[in-house]
Amino acid sequence: MDESGEPQNAGLRMGEAAAPEPRPFEREEDLAAALASLEPRAWRQLFQEHHQRVYNYAYVRTGNAADADDIAANVFIEAVRGIDRFQYRGAPVAAWLFRIAHNETVDHLKRRKRTETTSLEHPEAAEGLLARDGFGTSDDMRDVSDALGKLKQEHRDVLMLRLVEGRSVNETATLLGKTQGAVKVMQMRALKALRARLDK
Repeated sequence: MDESGEPQNAGLRMGEAAAPEPRPFEREEDLAAALASLEPRAWRQLFQEHHQRVYNYAYVRTGNAADADDIAANVFIEAVRGIDRFQYRGAPVAAWLFRIAHNETVDHLKRRKRTETTSLEHPEAAEGLLARDGFGTSDDMRDVSDALGKLKQEHRDVLMLRLVEGRSVNETATLLGKTQGAVKVMQMRALKALRARLDK
């Protein structure tokens, strides 16, 4: 209680959104060092900035919300377990995190004895992802989902990272183990193939 009799923090009233938490680690090398030191603020920042993206990645690959939730949780558990082996070499910390996400997703799909493929082959999976992110669905989105599912794997991967995840060319190159030039060429070819599918 303060002197006026109001509870502390009464300035945040029902219906008011809390101010976004400041980003304590702006530089990647500082974030990496803090993660290695197991600083709670660093891990909270990593979770807040990337949990939804990891979930989206897993959901697009599995087409199942429960599986995506499990994978996302396991990714951060494995990140904590493996942080002592992580060495910062200039690449974004997110690249390391998404390598874990990729491995966890592949392992999960193997356990389910499914062929490794993106669930964008299934329109309902893409719709579920959009609904979770607060977007509407449409016939156009279903058409795009169908067309994406018919592309070859490397084209699906680059479009998923660039369009679904919103990754930069540099981040996409790091995650795919390609050069930035190769990513640009892949994206151009993937979009051309996608347009051809949509025009049929």
